[in-house]
Amino acid sequence: MIIGVEHQSSLDKNMIIRILNYDAQLYINQVERGKEVYPVGTFVFYTRDREWSYPKSLKESLKIPPEMEKYINDWKLPVL
Repeated sequence: MIIGVEHQSSLDKNMIIRILNYDAQLYINQVERGKEVYPVGTFVFYTRDREWSYPKSLKESLKIPPEMEKYINDWKLPVL
């Protein structure tokens, strides 16, 4: 398994997109190198004294028509 750690000291409403990009790039790099593909998990260590108030999943951050929601993949953002 590949574990990514991102330190965040300020709120970022697009953090889920950044983490999705980091994770996707790690998967792409593994495939392009012809190596075994390991699972990727990225955690965000948020160190500000204010509670995280932005979406913690991709679906929460998008405006998805209800009839299309089941077709959209989700991505979770573990904020610690």
